[in-house]
Amino acid sequence: MVLKTLEFKDCALDDPEFRQNLQEHEKELERTNRDIKQLIKECSDVITTSLTLSRLQKQLAKHLVEFNFETIGGSQTDDEISISQSLKEFGRLLCDIEEERSKILDTAMDQYIKPLEDFRRLQIGNVKTEKKKFDKESTKFYQSQEKHLSMSCKKDDNFLKEADADLQLQRRHFIQASLRYVKAIQEVHERKKFEFVETLWSFMNSWMNFFRISKHGT
Repeated sequence: MVLKTLEFKDCALDDPEFRQNLQEHEKELERTNRDIKQLIKECSDVITTSLTLSRLQKQLAKHLVEFNFETIGGSQTDDEISISQSLKEFGRLLCDIEEERSKILDTAMDQYIKPLEDFRRLQIGNVKTEKKKFDKESTKFYQSQEKHLSMSCKKDDNFLKEADADLQLQRRHFIQASLRYVKAIQEVHERKKFEFVETLWSFMNSWMNFFRISKHGT
């Protein structure tokens, strides 16, 4: 989806086009938040399943290494010796493979899942916090503006000047909240291109290295 750029200068204008653009960015961030939550779940499932697989593979490797043929007669035949050695070698190969897998799994939650969760919780969470502040200041400003417009011009000059000053103060607060909100959205878009993508790339690359090592190691 291609979004229009959110411009800081539009915060002061606050026209319908700016609000529509803001809503599109908000919808995109909601989709991103849902997608990251799903990715976190699926990556966690992969790690959990891999831990189970690794445990079972290690059990199999142990049994292969410890497997012994019963000798019929005085001594083992060459074939029996060859088969027994082969089983032990298969077991050792499985152990080596699982050692490499463990290097990924032992740190997977901290290296991959936690950064993804932190990105979702902190970065996108910050946008939600700034949105609440923006909505609050927006409501306060437009309520003050409506109240100001309905004010009688017969009021005392000092009263009117004070009302104008209060309205300008509310407007400044609103624009500042709008600027912070737009800045938070822009930061998430930029960080998504680096922090989020790099974490996923690192996760996939660790598995590619594991498969490569397992292939050449055998």
